[in-house]
Amino acid sequence: IGSALPVSGANYVLIREVLSPYLGFLYQWIMVSMAAVAIPLIAFGFADYLGYFLPGMDDRVVAATLTILFVILNGFGMTVVATVQNLMVIIFLVALVVFGIGGVSAGDASLLQPLFPRGYPALTIAAITASFSYAGVYVIAEIAGEVKRPGRNIPLAILLGFGIIILLYALVPLALSMLIPWQELAETPMAVVTAAQIFLPTPMVTFVAIAALFAAATSVNGIIMGLSRDFLQGATGGFFPQVFTRVNAKSNAPVHAVILVGMLALGGILIGGAIVSYVQVALIGLMIIQIMTGIALLKLPGRLPEAYDQAKFKLGGVGLKVVCYSYIAFSAIMLVLLASEKLQLMVIGVGFLLAGVIYYLLWTRLAGLRPGTADHQG
Repeated sequence: IGSALPVSGANYVLIREVLSPYLGFLYQWIMVSMAAVAIPLIAFGFADYLGYFLPGMDDRVVAATLTILFVILNGFGMTVVATVQNLMVIIFLVALVVFGIGGVSAGDASLLQPLFPRGYPALTIAAITASFSYAGVYVIAEIAGEVKRPGRNIPLAILLGFGIIILLYALVPLALSMLIPWQELAETPMAVVTAAQIFLPTPMVTFVAIAALFAAATSVNGIIMGLSRDFLQGATGGFFPQVFTRVNAKSNAPVHAVILVGMLALGGILIGGAIVSYVQVALIGLMIIQIMTGIALLKLPGRLPEAYDQAKFKLGGVGLKVVCYSYIAFSAIMLVLLASEKLQLMVIGVGFLLAGVIYYLLWTRLAGLRPGTADHQG
């Protein structure tokens, strides 16, 4: 996507231009909920791990403070944000390698039995919930308009980065499961730090705890980066007030859109709620987005042939169909499974989408605009 459409908010632009302005709006509307759900989820995780250093602090205060700090940081533009992001990523990747390899080496393989103690239904829901960890890959395409040589660098970053992440994300849970009995693991706060204390010296445990904070911080930062560019494009297309199209002349940052993301996140933090519920609500929206993205990618060569032809990285006809149909089927199955187990959350999600339909009809009528006709670059 980032190679074919090297613009900010590339996922949104793809859906808007290939499918329809309305589905482009639906993408934006779901992203509103993602801002109010995904950022609080991760910010509360940050607050949990900060308790290792500063016990007794109010989780909401910590989560809100973290969000505000990264809203301010994003106002300085992509260069500053990316530098901070890269430093934190390097530190937490090193910590994951140390914890993963050391934990598996020091762990007890007998703790892996039984392999699925609560059966396949529980495993399925856990796997669906855990898949949220990979959602950050979307951010890479969202900032394509601010990446040097996006046609080359975005596919390269995804191929290399995603491979490393898959390996580490498999290694760390394996280490956790070999260090802490499964009956205790779900109820263990700061599970990674607790497990690290079993086999690492105190200075290394502290390093792992700091890395866990950085892991959460980079996720919050990445979501703010990505969603603010989505809202910038949404305002450009006429879905939101035009104030969100403004960018800072010096930093080129969409400051008003960044503030909007921050306000939505703070609203979610103030509401509170169980972390698992946050994840599952976010996943409902994410699965819908993935289905729309898969369909749009299938239609991309026919609807936007010039964009497809100029892409430096692209799949051919058969490869594109295999990947897209698999992506759509996977997302649809996960959505159905999640809905069957969490019907109440699905009802809430449908209600939110209906509210979006009402907003769309009212806003376009009152504003007298035709969403989706603006230039890609905003």
